[in-house]
Amino acid sequence: MIFQEKILLNKKTISLIILFLIGIVFISCSDEPSDLGANLLTTDMIDVLKLDSNRDSLYQISSSVKRVIPLGTSSRLLLGKYQNQTAYTLISFLFTLPDSIKQLVKKDSIEVVEAKAEMNLDYYFGQKDGFFDFSVYEIQSNWTSAGFTADSFASLNYSSIDLSSNRVGSDTLYTFNINNNIIKNWLKNSADTSLAQNRGVLLSPKPNSQKIIGFVAFDPNFARDTKIKVIYRKLGAYTDTLTALVLSDVSIVVGDNQIDSNYITIQSSLVYNGILKFDLSKISRGSIVNYSQLTLTLDTLKSKFGSNYLDEIHAYIITNSDSLKINESNVYPLKRKGNNYIGDISGMVRYWMANNPNFGILLKPARELVGMEKFVIKSSSFPIYDERPKIEIIYTKRK
Repeated sequence: MIFQEKILLNKKTISLIILFLIGIVFISCSDEPSDLGANLLTTDMIDVLKLDSNRDSLYQISSSVKRVIPLGTSSRLLLGKYQNQTAYTLISFLFTLPDSIKQLVKKDSIEVVEAKAEMNLDYYFGQKDGFFDFSVYEIQSNWTSAGFTADSFASLNYSSIDLSSNRVGSDTLYTFNINNNIIKNWLKNSADTSLAQNRGVLLSPKPNSQKIIGFVAFDPNFARDTKIKVIYRKLGAYTDTLTALVLSDVSIVVGDNQIDSNYITIQSSLVYNGILKFDLSKISRGSIVNYSQLTLTLDTLKSKFGSNYLDEIHAYIITNSDSLKINESNVYPLKRKGNNYIGDISGMVRYWMANNPNFGILLKPARELVGMEKFVIKSSSFPIYDERPKIEIIYTKRK
């Protein structure tokens, strides 16, 4: 039975309330269209009701879904292994050569003395002090960061020879030497694409790695970008340096989570989303939604977070149940308070009350393409009823 706070109001009182609510709307500068107080002056009496899914036996259903999406636009490159999840990085580098150097390269008058890659750390996931190491292989098939996904990885061709040496890491920087011959081929490709191929390299973690590290993928000031510094010598003459910057890059994360129907799993990069739907048929059509709040309860023992992350979940209206298409322009942030994620979803409920189909809510990490954060939320079938997802709706029903 719906719990309700029934308030009987005359027109004068209603008018005062409306003026007060209008003031709140202007102060809050809400982006959501508000219908607070709409048409209230046409009746002498109204009912203000509250629907609480934890008290009103409201039917709900939830699930987890794994999605495969490209990570090429991420600001972070992931590399490593933690438990049953593995992150690889694909990178291609570009030399911008002056014409004088191009001519020397074409004449094979350049000797590569040393090439050292630099990768700046800004994140880790797993055991902070755990073992971490990787190999570097030449990629032998074409790829693009825009369309390459975990599904594409199985068909990627690459060599079996590790091109790296002297891999050295700290809390802020990893460096490694890369084979001089492949650098020379990349220089030839930059001078004339017909001379050599440059499909980049695959960074693959060692199987016994115990953490996933995040490297800076793009820095507007270029200071912390991944790069390769090359010392070269003009035969019989001078020694100088060149720098290769990233042309394309993408992370690939493979693995799975063990799904339990008592939980909703939401994870970045491996990309698990949650689906949540409430049956709101108890609210009569034409009712005015004054306010609605969604509360999710986190299982802190099953969840796993890395360093430097945004502790927030984003909720979206699902507009197509088959494709899980969402309205990306309307984001409803759920911010953490203790072990809960709480947010105002009034606009979402108003959308459904306006006779739009209710396909439910899609739940994503706030930074879905960055990091490996795993939010494990107690689901619609969790044994403790009060810890299931909760929706509260305050609405006005005209008598």
